[in-house]
Amino acid sequence: MSSKQAIGNNNSDLTEMNRSLIVKILQQREVCSRAEIAKITGLTQASITKIVAVLMEMGIVTEVGVIKGNGNRRSIGLRLNAEEKQVIGVKFSRHMFAVGVFDISGKHYTMRETEFKLEDDTRAVIREMKKQINETLKKYPNVLAIGLALPGPYLREEGRIAMVTSMPKWHDINFIDEFKQEFDKPLFIEQDANAGALAEWWFGNHGRPLNTLAYLLAGEGVGSGIVENDSLLLGMQGVASEIGHISIDVKGKKCECGNRGCLELYCSASAMLKRAEEEMPELGKKKYKNRAEECSAIFKEADKGNKKAIKLVEEIGEYLGYGCVTLINAYNPDIIVIGDIMAQGGDLLLNKVKEVVSKRVIPEMYEKLKIKISSLSVDPTLYGAAAIATDRLLRKPSEYLKTN
Repeated sequence: MSSKQAIGNNNSDLTEMNRSLIVKILQQREVCSRAEIAKITGLTQASITKIVAVLMEMGIVTEVGVIKGNGNRRSIGLRLNAEEKQVIGVKFSRHMFAVGVFDISGKHYTMRETEFKLEDDTRAVIREMKKQINETLKKYPNVLAIGLALPGPYLREEGRIAMVTSMPKWHDINFIDEFKQEFDKPLFIEQDANAGALAEWWFGNHGRPLNTLAYLLAGEGVGSGIVENDSLLLGMQGVASEIGHISIDVKGKKCECGNRGCLELYCSASAMLKRAEEEMPELGKKKYKNRAEECSAIFKEADKGNKKAIKLVEEIGEYLGYGCVTLINAYNPDIIVIGDIMAQGGDLLLNKVKEVVSKRVIPEMYEKLKIKISSLSVDPTLYGAAAIATDRLLRKPSEYLKTN
């Protein structure tokens, strides 16, 4: 018998898919009638009524009273019991980790950040992460799942980070072995850029319909995540769209990955701070809580009109523009969303990105494309960690969203 995964759908698979579809519609629209759901899905009213009844019995969906539909027809509105279905999002990066609580509608409840140093003992950092997650589970009994976002390239099947600049001590850590059996809730792990892409897809309010969304993570490292037709583009090992290690200068700086001139070496937070040391040494005399705050100081100087800071932000924007050109030519997205630390560059950075893209992409593609800065109110990668868990829950509502 073949070991390959079956690709057919039996009746129970189709039933679960339809339940998932209805839950996702309610997640995105907040309140919707049965008739509206039938129109969106193409399912019969009888099928919708039957599926909704099961979801209500499971405590996932509730009725919210009479709403006006098409032609001023009055019907019963439906919504998710989102506040009773919460998730924990965990972000792990080069210098910090964060633990936050969200519900499946994207509402944020709490967040805690913890800084650490690259030379710190990896076991001690992991113990502290586990401790904080367990404390959060005790405080929030409605949590159903945990999402963990890791810097990439992350090898999904092996459970480890393949190569992250400046983090050699972490390459041998198997995150699946460390975390999967630690908690009494399911835990899902994803690369940080993929997590950010899911956060923008689920919670970014970018309008519908979207075919392809590209998320450009520009923080301590540079990466990208692609969501196409509701699914992440992963590749064989889960490291598809690893844009941070695409060479923009074949004779450029040597990267730890073995390549030369990698994009990440020119427009990450580390690259920006290194350039700032050379161009704006006066900033180094001040004390900052973390590297994100140090970058923020540069962006604030640019806003004040500091010519050196403006030049530096525009330089970062130019390189991010090169990254966007690659994403456009490779994936032809409807929208590119720039997030993480560099997103603090705002319009100054975004305008430079658009200027580069407009000159290097064929007009027909550029005219239909949106490029914007993430407007998520919480760190997009942490939001993305919650979106990982939310995405898995909503794909299998019968399995994960049972009444507690």
